Amino acid sequence: MRTSISVLALLIVVTAPLTVGAQDNPFNGTWHASFKTGRGIDRDGTVVFDNNTGSWDMNTSNRNDPCVGRKFPLAVEQANAEGIDFSVNGSQVLAGCPDRKMHLKSVDAVTLEGSMNGAPLILKKK
Repeated sequence: MRTSISVLALLIVVTAPLTVGAQDNPFNGTWHASFKTGRGIDRDGTVVFDNNTGSWDMNTSNRNDPCVGRKFPLAVEQANAEGIDFSVNGSQVLAGCPDRKMHLKSVDAVTLEGSMNGAPLILKKK
């Protein structure tokens, strides 16, 4: 019994740092997003990464589309030195709003680039 407890305690001590380290996202923090709409209008917003979660909040609106201009939660799927993959979960805020998968590549320590709806999307660290 004592051996089982010792082995269990050792496993917890050894694996705890790995679990915490696996959650660290090199892009944690607040980012300024800039992009063009389908009509070529410059828009911006704020993206926040907090390890495996965050938020997507674009400064745009469309009175005909209740999904445009809302703050949505995001879920980080993968983040490493090369870039970040995440989902913007619109359906969690309002039924019918789309969920989007995003892939951004790291350009340098303060810049991520990708695309949104076929148009360039740039994130700059605030």
